[in-house]
Amino acid sequence: PVVAFVSDVSDGNTCPEVITRTYSVTDDCGNTMNVTQTITVDDVTPPTASNPAQTVIPGGPAPAPDVNVIIDEADNCTVNPVVAFVSQVSDNNPCPESIIYTYSVTDDCGNQILVTHEVLLTDPILPTASSPAAINAECIGDVPAPDVTIITDESDNQGTPTVAFVSDVSDGNTCPEVITRTYSVTDDCGNVINVTQTITVDDVTPPTASNPSAITVECSADIPASDITAVTDEADNCTATPVVAFVSDVSDGNTCPEVITRTYSVTDDCGNSINVTQTITVDDVTPPTATNP
Repeated sequence: PVVAFVSDVSDGNTCPEVITRTYSVTDDCGNTMNVTQTITVDDVTPPTASNPAQTVIPGGPAPAPDVNVIIDEADNCTVNPVVAFVSQVSDNNPCPESIIYTYSVTDDCGNQILVTHEVLLTDPILPTASSPAAINAECIGDVPAPDVTIITDESDNQGTPTVAFVSDVSDGNTCPEVITRTYSVTDDCGNVINVTQTITVDDVTPPTASNPSAITVECSADIPASDITAVTDEADNCTATPVVAFVSDVSDGNTCPEVITRTYSVTDDCGNSINVTQTITVDDVTPPTATNP
């Protein structure tokens, strides 16, 4: 018998579509019959697409969703799978903020995959602030404690940055000693700058002391040796114990009386010095003695 193709008839559905294929079988006398083959067309393979590479946007703002970021969508049956925006989810961190955009890729049979695109919002701009005005102090005890409120003009493109004390570093010298005080200014993204304040410690105030009490002796031999303990009230604004030293004895060159000016120096740790004087009067007022012959 002769076999011949008759027809393909679709049920008109999709996914699946059922096609009935008919063949006739005919003998030499024209007796014929039909046989059918069922062909089921059903795409169960999902489409494909790659996650777009991470996008970093300095400073923001977040971009609008864009299906065109998906560039390699493909499918085994559908020529152009449909890309659609699904959702936008932020991690709500201040910096960097990560935003995940989700897109669907769907073929004509409804097979679907999801792809994600991460957008990272960063802040590349440093905060700003001015260095505080320099200050002078005479004594190390006069140096003020660190105070972040002396930074008054800190600012940033993303809000108000945080000011913090970092360190005090001395140059190791004395009279003057220069201390560099450093503060940090940090924004919400961790961008940081340092500002510095110069503190000069230099004692320029001389010490104080009173002149020792005057003394009177009759003979030169009675003049006491110099004695720094005669200066009893030496003091200084910075130095706990200023150094007292003998300087000189200077006579007025006269006799009966002879006046000697005794000088002591009083010196603090920065070399500031004063002199105090003690007046010593040598005047013999005792008459001589002798026996009547």
